Amino acid sequence: MGTTRGTLLLLGSGLGIIVYSLAIGAGAFFFGGFIADSDPQTVRLATTAGIVGLLGFVGFFTLQHTVKSAGEPDAADGLLTTVPYEDAAAGLLAAEAGRVLFVLTIPILALVSGLVVGAAGVLVAAVALVGSVAIALLGTVLGFGLGLVTKLVANRSAFVASHRASVGAAVSLVLPLGWVAMTAVPTIQLRVLQLATQSPLSWPADVVLLVLGNGGNPVAAAVATVGLLAAFPVSAVACLWLAAQTWYADPVQPDHEFDADKRTLSDRLLAGRVPTATRVVAQKSWLRAKRAPVTVQFAVMPFFFLVYHLQIVILERVVPPTLPLTAGLASAAAFGAAFSLNPLGGEEGVLPLTLTANVSGRAFVTGLVLAGALPGVVVTTLLVAGLGVAAGTPPVTLAAGLTVTLVATLVAPAIAVGAGVVFPKFESSSVQGHEVVVPSGWAFGLYFLIFGVAVAPGSLTYLLAVRDLFSLPVDTTWLLGGGLVATVGIAVAGAVAGFLYAANRVATYRLD
Repeated sequence: MGTTRGTLLLLGSGLGIIVYSLAIGAGAFFFGGFIADSDPQTVRLATTAGIVGLLGFVGFFTLQHTVKSAGEPDAADGLLTTVPYEDAAAGLLAAEAGRVLFVLTIPILALVSGLVVGAAGVLVAAVALVGSVAIALLGTVLGFGLGLVTKLVANRSAFVASHRASVGAAVSLVLPLGWVAMTAVPTIQLRVLQLATQSPLSWPADVVLLVLGNGGNPVAAAVATVGLLAAFPVSAVACLWLAAQTWYADPVQPDHEFDADKRTLSDRLLAGRVPTATRVVAQKSWLRAKRAPVTVQFAVMPFFFLVYHLQIVILERVVPPTLPLTAGLASAAAFGAAFSLNPLGGEEGVLPLTLTANVSGRAFVTGLVLAGALPGVVVTTLLVAGLGVAAGTPPVTLAAGLTVTLVATLVAPAIAVGAGVVFPKFESSSVQGHEVVVPSGWAFGLYFLIFGVAVAPGSLTYLLAVRDLFSLPVDTTWLLGGGLVATVGIAVAGAVAGFLYAANRVATYRLD
C-alpha cells in the first residue's frame, strides 16, 4: 500500500479473485446437482480433482513465496539471538496460513454458497467448507516445508552454489512448461487424476459419498479424516526442524579465489581482439550474472511469449512454423536487455568508481554490448536452427529467419543501452527477497518499441513465407530479401544512435 504500483497490483489481484469466485460459485451451483445424481466413480474423480488442484495450487505458490522471502525472518541475526527459533518459524508459518486463508476466503465462500443454493445439499456444502480449509492449510504447511528444503539444498550444495545461474535458468524454463502441460493438456491431466484416485488423496471422496448416501467406505473416510488432522502437527514439527537446519547452517561459499595465471574462456576469446577495458567490462557482467543471477532474472521475460507455441507443441505434437522466428527474437530481446538496459543504475554502489576509472564511455558501453551479443548469438543460432529443422522450414526461409534473428541479437544490446540511459533507474526493488536494482518500466517500453519496429519488416515477410496465407506477385526469395534489408537498415540505425548516445551520456555523466 506504500506505492502506487503496489496498490494497483493489490486492486487487480482483488478483482481477479472476485471474478474467479463468481465462476467457482456458478460452477458449484450447476455441478452440485450433477454430482448428487452421479455414480460413485464420477464423484470420486471430481472430489479428487478438487483436492489435487487446491493442494497443488496452494503448495506451489507457498513454496515459491517461501523460497523468495518468507523462508527466513527479517533481521535474522538479531531476531534469532532474541527469541527461540521455534517461535520465529511458527510466526512465519502462521503468517503464510493467514495469507492463504485471506486470499481463499471469497472463493471458498462462493463454492459453499453455490453448493447450498444448488442441489448438492447443506451437508455436502459443510464437508466442502471444512475440507477446503483443511486442505488449504495442509498445502500451506507442505509448501512451506518444501520451500525450506529448497533453501537448505541451495545453502548446502556446492554444485548449486557454483551453478546458480544455470540452475535458475533451467528452473525458470521448466516450471512454466510443466504448468502449461498440467493446465492445457487433457491427457496429462487425466493421467494425473487417475494416479491420484489410486492414492490416499482419493480417500476424502468417501466422506462425500457417505454424505450423499451413494456408497463410500467408512474406514477410508475415517482414515482420511484422522490422517488429514494428524498431518498438521507432523508437518509443522518437520517445518520447525527444517527451519533450524536452514537458518543455523553457514551457506556453502564457492571458491572465488583469484588466480592471476588462469585463463578463462572469455580470456581466450577476447584477449588481444578487443581493448582490455572493454573485455573487463564484459567479463564483469558475466561474472556478476553467474554469482548473482537474480540481477539479470528480469531478462527471462521475453521467453514467456513462447507459452502459446509450447501449448501447440504439447497438444498437437508439431512445431509451429512461426516458432523458430519467435524463439529467436525472444532470445535476442532477452540477451539484449540482460546487461545493457540499465547501464548506470546497474553499477549500483560502484558507480562512482566506474565513472572515475580509466574506462572511456565507448569502452564501457561496448563491453556491455559484447556481454549480451556474444552469448546471445550462440543461443539464438541453436534455437532457430534446431526449431527450424524440427518444423520443416524450407532452407531459404530458414536462412532468412536466422539472419533476421542474428541481426536482432547483435543490435539489441546497443538499442537497450540507449534506452537505459534515457530512463535510468537507481532505486532498488525486492526480487526474491534480495534488494536489486532492475531497469525501469519506461526503459523496457522504449527498448521493446524500437526493437519491435526494427524487426517488423523481416518478421512480417518471414510470416508471409511460412504461412502462405495468400498468393503474392513477388517471388518468396525477393520478398524475404526485401524484408531483411529493411530490418537491417532500421536495426543498424537504431543501434548506432543508441550506442553513440549512451557512450556520450556515460562519458559526461556526473553524480549529484
